Amino acid sequence: MSSIRTPLGHEPISTSHWSRTAPEAPPCPALEGTIEADCTIIGAGYSGLIMALELAAAGRSVVVLDAEAPGWAASGRNAGHVAPLLWGAKKTPRQMVAAYGSDTGARMNRMIAGSGRWLFDLIDRHGITCDARKGYLCLARTDASLAKQRGIFAEWSEFGGEFETIDRNGLAHHVNSPNYAGGVWLPNGGLVNPLALSRGLAAAAVREGVRLFGNSRALSAAKDGEAWRIQTAQGVVRSQTLLVAAGGYADALFPALRKTAYTVRCGVIATDPLPDEGTSILPSGTPIADLDDKAVFSPAIDAEGCLVISFLIGPGDLEMCKALKICAPRIAKAFPQFSQPEFKRIWAGKFTITPDGAPRLLRLADNAFAATGCNGLGHTLGISAARELAKLALGVDEDTMNFRVQDAKPLPASSAANWLLRHVAFPLVNRAG
Repeated sequence: MSSIRTPLGHEPISTSHWSRTAPEAPPCPALEGTIEADCTIIGAGYSGLIMALELAAAGRSVVVLDAEAPGWAASGRNAGHVAPLLWGAKKTPRQMVAAYGSDTGARMNRMIAGSGRWLFDLIDRHGITCDARKGYLCLARTDASLAKQRGIFAEWSEFGGEFETIDRNGLAHHVNSPNYAGGVWLPNGGLVNPLALSRGLAAAAVREGVRLFGNSRALSAAKDGEAWRIQTAQGVVRSQTLLVAAGGYADALFPALRKTAYTVRCGVIATDPLPDEGTSILPSGTPIADLDDKAVFSPAIDAEGCLVISFLIGPGDLEMCKALKICAPRIAKAFPQFSQPEFKRIWAGKFTITPDGAPRLLRLADNAFAATGCNGLGHTLGISAARELAKLALGVDEDTMNFRVQDAKPLPASSAANWLLRHVAFPLVNRAG
């Protein structure tokens, strides 16, 4: 009997701003006793729940375990952006084809290019109330930068991506700032309340017959004959396949995941509803991303009219004063006419990134797989990886997958790289603006 042990790490962080307007999650009792299923999924964030929906639609019996509740971790704490592109290390679609081969690279690009459209269709299909808003704007500070962005997005159009270039005059409809030369409009990007999305996906999964258990931390996962045996404090699940969708929170239970990607801590701050609901800075309400900012400045106005901004966390504790040192200069530079608002809430989560910006599907053991590397720019990469992971549980030929399946192997010098990212790279890019 092979075994993978030790509990999932717990990171106490303040409640997400999104809980103000998110609907309640469906009942998620703790697992008790012993049950069986075709597949067990660890993690009830949006990735794990999309896996569950895909498998349930194919007629599989599915159990989802979460240490807390749907959307408790990064899925409910991020900034809510939906960006159907592969930015990461700023690899272009053609570079991904060169790196992954003409077949796999092209399939990967097509899936990512269509991921925003797929997500909004899923939200509509299941009637999920998550303040979904379509349209996303990537900004350029100079004409040269705009030309470069136009070239990159033209590559995405070769794989089904949709975009429109907006010049300085057209930009005024979306962004009240003199400091941008133009941008690229993504009609299939947008914004969601991420916690509401996770809870809505949980409700949809339960309606489709998925058995969802909260407060059921996976304490061990071990092979028991041909099946996986997943132990919680009060119960056991036995299943043929095990899928791990716990992102940056899974490496304590599965040490093999620890060095397969880099871990990033990201903070988010939010105001109360602004008097003008943010129309003085973002008149159309479209979320934006300044891709010329080394740390990607990406403010958004939520459904309540609150300003929401995410940032990379360097060394030390998460504090509002530190967050404002990062965010306030960016607000002042982008919107010089805008009086600095008072930010009332701060929260954080963690996610994983890969060196080339592409998600990774990892083989942990026989019939046990994980996804890593959502890469922090919108929901679409994590969702795409989740859909692919579900295919593995359905027995799809790996050679036909959109993403390549790899054995879980550590990245070179991953411990040093994690330290350098947090202690050197993030402080530098936060200061650079």
